[in-house]
Amino acid sequence: MLFARVFYLQIWEHGKFKNLAKNNSTRVSLIRAPRGIIYDRNGVILVTSKQSLRIIAYPYIVSNVKDKRALARNLSKLTGKAESELFKILNETNPRVPLPIQIANNIDVSQAIKIYENAHLLPGIDVESQPIRYYPYGEVPAHLLGYVGEANEAELEYHANSPKKLKLGDKTGKSGVEKFFDEQLRGVDGERRIFVDRHGKSLNPGKEKKKLTKVPEKGNNLHLTIDIDIQRAAYDAMGDLMGAAVVVNPKNGEVLALVSKPSYNPNFFAEGIPHSIYQELSRKKAFLNRAGAGFTPGSIWKPITVLAALENKVIDPATKLHVSGAIYLGGFKFGDWTSEEGSMDMRTALAWSRDTYFYQVAKLLKPEQISSIGLLLGAGEKTGIETGDESAGIVPDPNWKKKHMGEAWYPGNTLHLSIGQSFLLVTPLQAATMISTMANYGKVPQLHVIKDKNKNQFKRVINNIKPESFKVLNEGLRQCVQSGTGGASNLYGDYAPIQIAGKTGSAEVYGYRHSTHAWFMAYAPYENPEIALALFGEGAGHGGSICAPVAQKIFEAYFKKYHPVKPEDRESIISKPFLVQ
Repeated sequence: MLFARVFYLQIWEHGKFKNLAKNNSTRVSLIRAPRGIIYDRNGVILVTSKQSLRIIAYPYIVSNVKDKRALARNLSKLTGKAESELFKILNETNPRVPLPIQIANNIDVSQAIKIYENAHLLPGIDVESQPIRYYPYGEVPAHLLGYVGEANEAELEYHANSPKKLKLGDKTGKSGVEKFFDEQLRGVDGERRIFVDRHGKSLNPGKEKKKLTKVPEKGNNLHLTIDIDIQRAAYDAMGDLMGAAVVVNPKNGEVLALVSKPSYNPNFFAEGIPHSIYQELSRKKAFLNRAGAGFTPGSIWKPITVLAALENKVIDPATKLHVSGAIYLGGFKFGDWTSEEGSMDMRTALAWSRDTYFYQVAKLLKPEQISSIGLLLGAGEKTGIETGDESAGIVPDPNWKKKHMGEAWYPGNTLHLSIGQSFLLVTPLQAATMISTMANYGKVPQLHVIKDKNKNQFKRVINNIKPESFKVLNEGLRQCVQSGTGGASNLYGDYAPIQIAGKTGSAEVYGYRHSTHAWFMAYAPYENPEIALALFGEGAGHGGSICAPVAQKIFEAYFKKYHPVKPEDRESIISKPFLVQ
């Protein structure tokens, strides 16, 4: 009987007791896989990972601690975290959870040493290293790149059936590129089984047997179209301006810069953001990506009305109309931004953004004729850029107003629509698409931030707008910068010969210090466009005085980097038009 019992325990039940012994003498520890690195177009690192220390607790040990209050008190003295918060975490641990839970993140070396020195007072508590996200440029590209944070219940459920299933405590992308490409950037965690003493502390750390270790798989890297130098130039040029800047290559839709202000430092989320800082950022709406949010466009919409008028042949571009301080329709006054009177043709009226000219043109148009042109050029639809969180905006017409407001469309609505007021909402991303399409004579670029030579460059080519119409429009846009409201965007010095075309906008709004949103969209060089931009200042004032000078700084940064003028060329370049190399 004794021999049979020994045979049963040592041979028959060998596997069971071996596993029990292993679980008593070893602990499973995750080896977190670092996320992929994100580079700019020139190979500069925009996002990477760095090693950090964190305090962890093993649930199956902590759950057996009789005095959890004392354990929480000891931890509080060593970490500085609230005893009540720590007690709640320790008291609610599930002993059946096999992996450790996080107590404190991103601790310094001195705290880690204290944990090791007081191991006898901290059963089930240990320190381990892990990779955390690091954003070298902080606030500058924050809304473009986004940030990572601990996965919530909804995200755990959403990824439950994905190849890279999320686990409790995993970090996942919360916004921007980090969220859009989360699956590609996330790696596959490894694990190791370490030998421990009776307190659960590791023995011979770093000398685990290879057969007990599963090597983590690093996430995939991403290469973006962003140029961090242009990104930083746009960020700095905006100063304290609340708004957005979008800089693109109109020829292929590559986004060179995307800025939204106010911004935030994504490193706060990787390391643990203090509640006071989070509240302050929330109060300033710093997490809102204004590049993808819809705002009243104002006069940057007037080029759309120009194309509608030309395509429907309601007016000849050379025909002059009288402009003044206001016109009247149905007993209502429709004012202009200036009371100066005179006669202007289409190009000049566009250059000086005279509302009364466009009111008169709008009387000859149906609202659908204006709206349809806006839709063709990219308004009213998401650009599809790989940052997510963008609005489709609103391009209204009689059907839209009837459906959403239960009212008929009035003639005055068409007048407001013609100058970009009405119920219109356009995003800076859409504005960048629109100005690029004008520069391309009808080719609508597909905006994108992933560097991909095989990516489709254009969403569509507009064939039902004649090249002659685009020519008249672009001549008006050039005149706007040359002698109109956009003059503050002109370049000086070596780059003065570069010709810029653009349109200013000042959209009437309420509830701000200034009564208008400031807009400016432009491209350069005029003859061979290779950079286009859209700038927006929320409640900032007039586009010509607020946004055009910002554009000038961005254009200067771009041409200095990509077309540096050599000293020996300075004299000759002044005497001839600037040629793109």
